[in-house]
Amino acid sequence: MSSDPRPAYLELIKECVEFSRKIGVQPEVVLHGGGNTSVKTEENDHTGRSLQVLRVKGSGSDLAKIDESGFTALRMDDLLAARKIREMSDIEMADYLKKSMLDPSQPSPSVETFMHAFIPYTFVTHSHADNILSITNTDLSDSQISELFPRTVIVPYHQPGFKLARAFMDMVENLPSGTRGIILRKHGLFTFGNTGKESYDRHMELINEAGNIIKKKCGDLKLNPQYPKADPSSVMSAVPHLRGIISGWSRKVLLIDSGDEACDISRTKEAKEFQNAGPATPDMLIRTKYDYLYVSSIEEIGAKIEEYVNNYTQEYSKYIGGKYQMHDPFPPIIVVLGFGIITAATTWKECRIIKDQFIHSFRVNLAASRFSKQSFISREASFEMEYWPLEEAKLKKFVPKPLQGKISVVTGAANGIGYVAAHTLARNGSMVFALDLSPQVEESASRIEKETGSRVIGIRCDISSEDDVKNAFHKIIELSGGVDILFNNAGILKSAPLTEISPQELDRHYQVNARGTFLMTRGAFRIMKESGLGGNIVFNITKNLLHPGPEMLSYGSTKAMAAQMCHYVAKEGGKYGIRANIINPDKVFRGSLIWEGGVLESRAKAKGQTVEAYKTTNLLRREVLPEHVANVLLALVNEDIFGATTDAMIPVDGGVL
Repeated sequence: MSSDPRPAYLELIKECVEFSRKIGVQPEVVLHGGGNTSVKTEENDHTGRSLQVLRVKGSGSDLAKIDESGFTALRMDDLLAARKIREMSDIEMADYLKKSMLDPSQPSPSVETFMHAFIPYTFVTHSHADNILSITNTDLSDSQISELFPRTVIVPYHQPGFKLARAFMDMVENLPSGTRGIILRKHGLFTFGNTGKESYDRHMELINEAGNIIKKKCGDLKLNPQYPKADPSSVMSAVPHLRGIISGWSRKVLLIDSGDEACDISRTKEAKEFQNAGPATPDMLIRTKYDYLYVSSIEEIGAKIEEYVNNYTQEYSKYIGGKYQMHDPFPPIIVVLGFGIITAATTWKECRIIKDQFIHSFRVNLAASRFSKQSFISREASFEMEYWPLEEAKLKKFVPKPLQGKISVVTGAANGIGYVAAHTLARNGSMVFALDLSPQVEESASRIEKETGSRVIGIRCDISSEDDVKNAFHKIIELSGGVDILFNNAGILKSAPLTEISPQELDRHYQVNARGTFLMTRGAFRIMKESGLGGNIVFNITKNLLHPGPEMLSYGSTKAMAAQMCHYVAKEGGKYGIRANIINPDKVFRGSLIWEGGVLESRAKAKGQTVEAYKTTNLLRREVLPEHVANVLLALVNEDIFGATTDAMIPVDGGVL
């Protein structure tokens, strides 16, 4: 018996996916989740009854990668019934949309769902295209914009939500025949069609038309750098201190872009002029704020940040007045004359989004200012958008991960304890730099990043080399801004009787276990001290420190030197809020290379045991796992648990017999 043919509505959704992806991969049209698409279908509900359905992009979906599951289904009858409603708060609107969903377990639908529903076409496409915004974000009147784009409807600016939906509804109730699209001032573009291709083609036609209009009047919108480049080393040397200042509200990661475009932007006169011009679209305000910070030299950055915070606090009091808790008042974007762009956020991903939004906003403002006079929404309207009730409701539900905003460095991270430690820190929200001599570390870091969602960067590094360590910390500063946690985990072990140890073998143990630990500790300590944020340096030593076993002189003695370092770090670091503690694990075999090459068998033989018996020779008679060590590390760096503990040792050995 043959199966039923594929339902027609699935083919429509497939078509919507195809054209959503086509538009989603164009950053000048759709940037980081902006924009949305929809398709109207006829489907059967759970009772088998036929009904009209709107499938619209759900919250969290990326148009560039969206599939059928990325569209949320809502009953069209419910959505069209909202035409009778004159007033509705945005919270009530969200509740209305939730109740209109066919499947409540699907993601929340786009806040622009009503607009998709009210347009009487099967397919609808919406974006915040740069070309369109470059014309709508000007002082041109609605009628002047209408003349530039024949057969379009121009909608004045309204804050996203039901107010915009209501205004939109009234204007599209009777769309003139042949209408090509709907342009929303300071917001974006809607197009539509009876096929996905028709909606997409109209969208790109209007965007390209806008580009041609701008080019005809303004020519090529090239940057015109007028100021010289700054000394990058002077800026980079101040980055840890800058991170300390910018983390005055919450711990931040920094993304530093001194590449060609970022540097050229910083060298233009517009970089200073646009600092109070606002972003390209209102939805960006939630991340970027209205103003960015422009500094002509790194020396003035402290005073400029203080001024920025004071101005933001005053405007918050003026426009919000305590209705909602004040957001972080520190600038998320800093443009340094002659150097480039620095963005700050609690995650690396947010830093990247903010940077991309800034660059696109700069391009839009540049085009708008050359086309006519750049003009964005008012500061009062911007605060209303930044403190949008729908976003405030999300913030109340949001629980940050314990280590969000913190930056960790783990040595010996390609496998074993180091790998699991890096994974544990990343899983708890930290940005992690995984260091190892093995080239496998890059693959290990990539795997951890994919599994945890946190930014994890693998760096090949011989910690016994001063140049390697110096270069590693330079890269860490360049990619994140600082260090909060160092886990000194890397080490080597080769068992041998005292009479058979060569000076060369002892030196090799010293190079890694002692000298390498010192170089990493010194580098991290300097950065932590400069930032003023404190920090945690945790040393993976060994049970041998307190319970030395035979044939372990090279390993145990050099580890003892590393342990002694911890005491000095605690003594010297206390006044800077830098804590130093030791973990003493024993017999952690899983995933560890330290026991390979016959070391495990040799140690078991020295104890007169089988390998399996040797693994569980402790009071608890259980194998010690990398996860046990990693979770103690996690507890040690938790300020609520061990925030008053420094210069301590914690055994993770199952209990010494």
